[in-house]
Amino acid sequence: MPKQSKNSPLTTVILTVFIDLLGFGIVIPLLPVYSKVYGASELQLGLLFASFSAMQFLFAPVWGAISDRFGRRPVLIGGLFGTCASYLLFAFADSLGALFAARILAGFFGANISTAQAYIADVTEPKDRAKGMGLIGAAFGLGFTFGPLVGGELVAFSQSTPGFFAAGLSFVAGAYGFLRLREPEQKDSKNSRRFGGNTFKRVATDPRLCVPLLLYFLALLAFSGFETMFIRYGLVRFPDVFGLSDSVATASVDQVLAAAPLAGRYLFFIGLIAALIQGGLIRKLVPRFGETRLIILGPLLLGLSLAIIGLAPTWSVVLIGCLVMPFGFGLNNPSLNSLISRAAPDDQQGAILGLNQSLGSLARVVGPLLAGALFTGLDPSAPFLAGAGILFIAAAMAIQYRRRFGATFE
Repeated sequence: MPKQSKNSPLTTVILTVFIDLLGFGIVIPLLPVYSKVYGASELQLGLLFASFSAMQFLFAPVWGAISDRFGRRPVLIGGLFGTCASYLLFAFADSLGALFAARILAGFFGANISTAQAYIADVTEPKDRAKGMGLIGAAFGLGFTFGPLVGGELVAFSQSTPGFFAAGLSFVAGAYGFLRLREPEQKDSKNSRRFGGNTFKRVATDPRLCVPLLLYFLALLAFSGFETMFIRYGLVRFPDVFGLSDSVATASVDQVLAAAPLAGRYLFFIGLIAALIQGGLIRKLVPRFGETRLIILGPLLLGLSLAIIGLAPTWSVVLIGCLVMPFGFGLNNPSLNSLISRAAPDDQQGAILGLNQSLGSLARVVGPLLAGALFTGLDPSAPFLAGAGILFIAAAMAIQYRRRFGATFE
């Protein structure tokens, strides 16, 4: 049998992640709309987003450790077929409770993205790690980019069509992975056979790991608040942009559903730029500037974008903030994932990257709940301004990290 090319497994896992995240992205802009159809408040919308992430928080380290012990391939493929089932449940949902059940199931099976990151770590050299993480970030970003656009347009056919389409995509991704994805070589180590080894002890005692993990948590805490409340913010502050004659509070169900395509188009705009940065620009920036510089610039740009959105007097200014945002996101996440992977032992890549995803999921639990409470209790702009403050604190922490460990990674 001819030997596969060096890039073959990398290409296969990236394509698999892209197809999977395309299905994921289809659902995201529909949740604020569907939940409004079923009478959900902003706090309940936060809970809906948080339910998905809570399951990821609980199970991401488990899936990562299982992949360390039993292999990346079965975890990735099994997760895709399970995700397919969650989207079918979403398609048949006819109540807020059914939406919650669909998102909980999707969070359980979708907690295996860290396994894809560990796969990338298995098949790349340390010097190429940020490029590999950038590619998987681009696959994630492109899926999230085109998914909202597709989901927003498909809802015009029926409320269940996006769910069926997403289920079909996940099934295709699972079948493709089953046929093409091969198991990467594993490092032979006693720790890799101990279901995660001493992962928590290693992270707690190594600031090279715990600080980037905290920075990743803070970035997603702020971004998830934006992700949850952006469409509701637009519907409340700028209803005319979404085709509504008055605030969403007095809109009919048909008017709210009609806003879905516009919501998908705006998220497409943000995701496309982020994907281009993660898939292309990050390759040039990391060798020139290094990850420890980029994790300073990333949260600064993200914080600036959220401040612009929160203070925007017009929708045009909101779009300027949306233009700045993907640059920060595209620089920050691949750089942090690369630093975490480079500092982690070879035999604990899956478990530590799983812990990273788990912390990100915790951020996506807390972020929507905090954003919903701020939106309802203070002002629609409060979630964005609070997120900006969090990100500026993260940038200050990144500066201290670079002063201490910059030479280690460059």
